[in-house]
Amino acid sequence: MRQRPLFRLVVTGWIATATLLAGCTKTASIVCDGSAPSFASDVQPIIQASCALSGCHGSGSRNGDFTSYSGLYGDLVNGQFNREVLVNRTMPEGSSLSTSQLQTLQCWYDNGYENN
Repeated sequence: MRQRPLFRLVVTGWIATATLLAGCTKTASIVCDGSAPSFASDVQPIIQASCALSGCHGSGSRNGDFTSYSGLYGDLVNGQFNREVLVNRTMPEGSSLSTSQLQTLQCWYDNGYENN
């Protein structure tokens, strides 16, 4: 009879551990320092160098034209930019953004992604 409570305790422990591990993510959260980055001076240079390239999100691209704020805006509103660049970090393909670049983009996005 004593083995039954021990078995329940072990099973409960495994379930609790699995639940905690399932909540873990592979990326660290990025904290803004209180300032809102500017699109023109902070964000656009990152987008131009990493995303708005021929074959990716260059002028007239069917993947989305990120050469201007208006071209990027749709992916900002529908959450795709946040999902692909900031959360999953699957973009840009073939390279990764630096921690500083990710922080700039995250803070700009979190502050309402203004065209400033």
